[in-house]
Amino acid sequence: MRATFPPVLAAMLLLTGCTASREWQRGRSEDGAKVWRADSGGWTAEVEPTRGRLTFLGPTGGRNFLLRPEPDGLGFGGHRVWLGPQTEWPVFWPPPANWENKAAARTRQTRDGTLIVDGADGGPQSPAIRREYRWISDGALECTVSWKETTTKGRQAIQILKIDPKAEVFAERAPTKSAPLGFIQLPIAGRPATHTHFAPSDHVKIQGRSVRFRRAQAEEKFGVPSQSLIARWADAEIHLHPRGQFGRAVGEPDGPFSSHIYLGAHDLEVVEIEQLSSRLVPERPGGRVGHSMLVELRRR
Repeated sequence: MRATFPPVLAAMLLLTGCTASREWQRGRSEDGAKVWRADSGGWTAEVEPTRGRLTFLGPTGGRNFLLRPEPDGLGFGGHRVWLGPQTEWPVFWPPPANWENKAAARTRQTRDGTLIVDGADGGPQSPAIRREYRWISDGALECTVSWKETTTKGRQAIQILKIDPKAEVFAERAPTKSAPLGFIQLPIAGRPATHTHFAPSDHVKIQGRSVRFRRAQAEEKFGVPSQSLIARWADAEIHLHPRGQFGRAVGEPDGPFSSHIYLGAHDLEVVEIEQLSSRLVPERPGGRVGHSMLVELRRR
């Protein structure tokens, strides 16, 4: 299992995680959609079965840090989950409809306060994805995804938070001979290749070992070494931590650069922060594989 966990946060979870379970209650979103809602230490999470995912995350009674657009060809927003690598899809875009534009097949809560959301099935090429959500301490929401992997080469989980585009995203870079800037450019529409040697664009500000990413005129996507990403606004932060995976790892499609940042162009107000797994196969035929990340909310 691959996992990265800041020592301070790990200690906090050991002290508080076992008592932090929060029950999910049925309710309505601000615009009347049916949701499951759970509060934790002044924070609220809402899961919308008709979108099959987490669609609200923010201060209780306050604004949503996630983008929840009107359903359209760009998807349902919120907590997006795909299976990759994306470069192996039949087309680079869009993702299979059952991963992005379908309601949940089933939603249920367990005794420990975990909400399980089973996605729609699209057959062998796009199997059903299960999402599990659980508050493990105040302001720390665990997001685990899993699926039945039937291929011999395996697939990777791509967990994405589509967030308020005013965010600036901060990460640590690790320069090497093969990637001198310490981060890479990832494929986007119109640029199918990964680039390790490139000139920094307007999206990037390098400050010593740290780098800040934000939207600029053009679309862009970057990969940084596996780590906790920080999305920052004037009043709050999301710390997105890679938490672990299960199954047998048989490859690293992105090498060490498995934490990603997507920045929409000037006319596409989108910022996405992502954590990706290894390429996974089950320990036993017909078994499940999966990946977990932790969304930690902080006030500033």
